[in-house]
Amino acid sequence: MKLRNSVLGAVITACATVMAGMPALAHQTYLIADLPVLRPGTDNFLILRNGTYHVSGYSITRKMSRDISIVMGGARRTPPDHDVADVDSNPAYTSTFIKVVAEKQGTALAGLAAHPDYIALPAEIFANYLHHEGMTDALDAFKAVNKLTTIRERYTKHAKAVFQVGTGLTDDYKTPLGYKVELFIEQNPGAVKVGDEVSILALYEGKPLVNQQIYVSHAAREAPEKALIPDISVYSLRTDESGRVKFRITVADKWYAQMIHMQRLTGDEDADYESNWSTITFAVK
Repeated sequence: MKLRNSVLGAVITACATVMAGMPALAHQTYLIADLPVLRPGTDNFLILRNGTYHVSGYSITRKMSRDISIVMGGARRTPPDHDVADVDSNPAYTSTFIKVVAEKQGTALAGLAAHPDYIALPAEIFANYLHHEGMTDALDAFKAVNKLTTIRERYTKHAKAVFQVGTGLTDDYKTPLGYKVELFIEQNPGAVKVGDEVSILALYEGKPLVNQQIYVSHAAREAPEKALIPDISVYSLRTDESGRVKFRITVADKWYAQMIHMQRLTGDEDADYESNWSTITFAVK
């Protein structure tokens, strides 16, 4: 859907104000299982944060989401609207809470894909944002070619969480969700121990992403309020020709990997750049 000029003008004003006034927030989206292991037969909640791993700037609502999926016991389902609590149901919420009924033991998966949205920023703020997020390739390319004073970006957020129900290990966590950009952990986190090497696979439209920057960290890692994404990450990696990165688990903690695929557009009436954001979280005991 094309944006009308009046709407785009409002987006430019509002989003530039938000971005300028909230430099501490990375605006990534993380889907987190609060408990490392859920007990079968109990009701639990996944937490969706939009900001940093620890602090959410605002709630991504059910209406803003194209897909919410939970894969458990070999079946993929979408939770009903009344199982999703967000700012629309409680104005005090800055996070979103998704109810999970832990019916069967296994290594489960949850995912969320938001609808595409638009932002427009002055070129200087856009460059600062690329720098903050650690998109060094995109920043270098932007500086080399940009002649625009205002940058229009179409962005889409994707988030996945792998979580354990009981003690049984299953392959549910491997399930492709069909998101435009998707991260996969290739080892079952329920079997991973400190000192093990794990791999993350990055796909764009179902194909491996080569030379993609991926940042990996864990919950206990110190994250100063205004730190850049590369500074708060344990690992700063690039995917190989198969779209994979490998790293070693150094502590028992909740881990997360994140990436932003940014590309310049030509001939698009609504946007100059398109970004697709993706995260995956998992716990190692």
